[in-house]
Amino acid sequence: MKIQQCPACGHKINLKQAAATKKVKGTFMLQCGKCKEWSHECQRAAILRNVGSVVLIIGSVMGYFQLGGVILGPLIALAGVLLALTTLLFASRVIYSAP
Repeated sequence: MKIQQCPACGHKINLKQAAATKKVKGTFMLQCGKCKEWSHECQRAAILRNVGSVVLIIGSVMGYFQLGGVILGPLIALAGVLLALTTLLFASRVIYSAP
């Protein structure tokens, strides 16, 4: 269960019990139940997370078909997992400001 911290008030938000969620231009947005502010992850973090997911899929396919040897595919998949997870867990959220 993932818990985010609201950048406006510091309240801990459980993703299952968030006040509201929406997706704007491919970015997942979350509303704090305490202060009602919308927050989202920064664009660079979203790009890194997606790159990590693609690297994970490529490494998994390489490992399944044993392309590039027995070790190379799983190592690439592990690098993709680490990139996606560290971006997801440690990227800060920013307050949404409507254009």
